[in-house]
This record gives sequence, structure tokens and C-alpha cells, in this order.
Amino acid sequence: MLSCREMSELGSEIVDGHLTLRSRMQVMMHLRMCTRCKLYIKQLKLTAQVLQQLPLEMGDVDAHSIASKLKKPDQ
Repeated sequence: MLSCREMSELGSEIVDGHLTLRSRMQVMMHLRMCTRCKLYIKQLKLTAQVLQQLPLEMGDVDAHSIASKLKKPDQ
């Protein structure tokens, strides 16, 4: 069975569906027994859905305005 550490390392592959059949079965077995990993994968999926809704390109950006709001290293 996969460990929680292995599950976290496979997180993006799980969400993207890029697993072998064997890996998918191992993930499913782990998720049946581990509520923390189930929540972790659920959060990753939700994050991926939200990110897909964002526009690919930003509109006009005032770089000087953004730069003035950034903290300098000594602040």
C-alpha cells in the first residue's frame, strides 16, 4: 500500500489522471483508509478546478504600480 508521503508526491498525477492502472488501484485503496489523504486530494482537485477558470493572459498591467507595492528585502 502507498504511504501518505507517496500519495502527496503523486498528487498532481492523481488529479491529472496520469496514473497507471496499478497506481490508480493503489491510490484508491489508500484513499479508502486515509481520510487525511482523501481531503488532500480533494483540495488539490478543487485548486485545479479554480485555476482552470482563471484567464490565461493578464490584461494591461501597470508594472510600476505593482512594484511600488512590493516590500523591499530590508522591510
